[in-house]
Amino acid sequence: MLGVRILAAAVLAAIILPTLIWGGSTGISILVAAFALVAVWELASKLSGLRGIFAKSLLMVLTIIILLLFCVVPITAIASVVVFCPLLILAIHLFSYNVIENTIESVSQMIFASAYVTIPLAHAILIGRADAGYLWIIFALVVVCLGDAGAYFGGKHFGRRRLSAHVSPSKTVEGLIGGFVGSLAGMILMKIIVPSFPPLGALLELTILLAVVAPVGDLCASALKRRLEIKDFGSIIPGHGGVLDRADSLIPSIPIVFYFMIFSGYGIF
Repeated sequence: MLGVRILAAAVLAAIILPTLIWGGSTGISILVAAFALVAVWELASKLSGLRGIFAKSLLMVLTIIILLLFCVVPITAIASVVVFCPLLILAIHLFSYNVIENTIESVSQMIFASAYVTIPLAHAILIGRADAGYLWIIFALVVVCLGDAGAYFGGKHFGRRRLSAHVSPSKTVEGLIGGFVGSLAGMILMKIIVPSFPPLGALLELTILLAVVAPVGDLCASALKRRLEIKDFGSIIPGHGGVLDRADSLIPSIPIVFYFMIFSGYGIF
């Protein structure tokens, strides 16, 4: 199983990294759209109010609209997309009142899918619009992925004390420590590869934030899957489950990187 996971991760890296490095903002937007659409479809397939083909198709169209808005709306006005998204969903449902029977359930779950998956991942599009923004996306991927790897090996070989027995029995305190060590290793690796990155002190602040929010994202996904009584959201990635199963740690991490760039002054938009 470990070999399958490593091979699948290598294939994903072979697709993602060249697109980030040479694809420009357009390539980043297409990459985000592909992953977001699959992740949203996986989530919708598990939610009772969105299992119908019409509701799913409507959600896919809405996802594309949100992603396009993140591509063209001025960054200073991006909050308007978030504010008006629920109202847009409700308006669409009012016009489709005779088609969608469970309007309230469908509206609430569609807002949830957009807020949980689409909008956080769409922040990668905003990062890609910055100067050398792709490097910050790679930074997030490296830090979070090495953090995941550190948590996996730390928990597997040293795990004794459970972190949250009710939500995810396999998560341990030792795994959390291993994840933090892995995140630090990712930060140092990126600083070595990209010496022009901000000073280590600033990167350490961001890395600590990522080392905290990434496991929280993982636990939130685990709690959601436990409530839905499923093991994985999908099966498209061998050994890993679905796209949403792999993106759970990135969902809170990508916005953290974006707002760090904004408030620290290191992002030039």
